[in-house]
Amino acid sequence: MLDQDNVPNPHLRRVRRFCSTNPAGTAGLIIVIVAVLGAVFAPLITPFPHDAFVATRYLKPFQEASDGSLLIFGSDDLGRDEFTRIIYGGRISLLVGFLSPIIGVSFGTMIGIISAYYGKWIDLILQRFVDTLLILPGLIILMTVTAAFGFTVIVVIAALSMFSGIGTIRIVRSHVLALREAQYIESQRAIGSSVVRIILRHILPNTLPVSIVLVAVGIAGSIVAEAQLSFLGLGISPPTPTWGNMLNGAQSRFNSGPHLAILPGVFITVTVLALNLLGDTVRDIMDPRLRGRQ
Repeated sequence: MLDQDNVPNPHLRRVRRFCSTNPAGTAGLIIVIVAVLGAVFAPLITPFPHDAFVATRYLKPFQEASDGSLLIFGSDDLGRDEFTRIIYGGRISLLVGFLSPIIGVSFGTMIGIISAYYGKWIDLILQRFVDTLLILPGLIILMTVTAAFGFTVIVVIAALSMFSGIGTIRIVRSHVLALREAQYIESQRAIGSSVVRIILRHILPNTLPVSIVLVAVGIAGSIVAEAQLSFLGLGISPPTPTWGNMLNGAQSRFNSGPHLAILPGVFITVTVLALNLLGDTVRDIMDPRLRGRQ
């Protein structure tokens, strides 16, 4: 077996080192890559459109459709291919899961930096606003927003982004409060650097590792939150398939088609577990206190 230290390609050596030192993160990364590729190339790997009626209702897995095709996950309550709907449902669930923390953490990072760097009345107003929102249960906020503005993909992403941003503001603020007193920041003020330059050239780059970790660990939470909303009937509404609203539609039909509830639940569980494993690995890599152990 080839020793990873003797591999001539430095990139391949880094990959081998990552895999050997982070087996759980590697497993999570592989599952996430497979899920993302399945979502991106859904039209190429699914045999039918997600809204096509191709068989009789409640076919069990590995039975045949009307045209003789094998339905590996069976059919749903309307005779649609369950495998196709699972793949297309993953498209929406992963889109919401990735976009929501990216948008929320991006805005939350900038607000947290402004709040900590300027301080005084700006910090006071922003933090009291954040405190007010943190008092309320997150699921209640999400349900209120989606019920008020509609059960669409854009509204759900906006609601989850707002929720991600609230927690980010508090965490980034604490980080920047320590940064703004650092000697290199003081030296920049002494030589007359503008506030914008200090923030963009010095504070923001040193805050990015924190933001990246927040995005990494927030993706799984966003997928679960979307599934919760859709399961309660307050998320993305059918006929657009998501893993959450597929569970919602299956809860009253479990006796007729138990696979309709089991399969979306399995995909949510495996994907969220993989994202959590990957997020923990990213956190360990980005944490300066743990870099020496990698």
